[in-house]
Amino acid sequence: MQLRLALPAVLLLATLTSGCAAIPVSTAPPSSIADGAGTGPGPVAGGAASGAVSGASAGADSGAASGASAESGLGSVKDSGAIPDPCTLLSDAEVTSLTGRDITQIDEDGAPTGDVTRYCQWQQNSGQLAVFLTRTTAGDFQLAIAEAEPVDGVGEDAFWLSGHLFVLYGTVQIDVYSRGGSDGENLSDAKTIATTLIPRI
Repeated sequence: MQLRLALPAVLLLATLTSGCAAIPVSTAPPSSIADGAGTGPGPVAGGAASGAVSGASAGADSGAASGASAESGLGSVKDSGAIPDPCTLLSDAEVTSLTGRDITQIDEDGAPTGDVTRYCQWQQNSGQLAVFLTRTTAGDFQLAIAEAEPVDGVGEDAFWLSGHLFVLYGTVQIDVYSRGGSDGENLSDAKTIATTLIPRI
């Protein structure tokens, strides 16, 4: 009798856990950042999917940009829930106002709801803005990279590395890459953009 009861429990456990080992999880930064070579947009700090965007689509033209609503409509996902599409968190007018540059094209990730990494990239007449949102933990966010410069006044923790501002907000890593001015101007723009995004995430 005990064997009959134990066997279904073992089969249920095996069914529920099958395939778990096949889920890839990376918490290490891509080697280009560790080597100091990464300067373009892309998630480069810790987090569950820090290198997952490398094959992202370069989709929408500037006509698709006008649909940005500047609100995810999902409520806060600071600690759980589906990461919102960053393209919906800032309107075209806000991107232009915050960066001082006109948008020429918007590249969306096209990812389905529930992906752990989302991005949006706004190509601009004299630069670009990219925002990456990734699930992470405080421990994964604390990468020891000698070149990283701590940044105060935004999020729960933040650092500047290779032109990217990385901000910790609960279990969300916000990566803002703003290019078009001096390093100081780019950092200032990135801080303003991250501060604008936080209450919308």
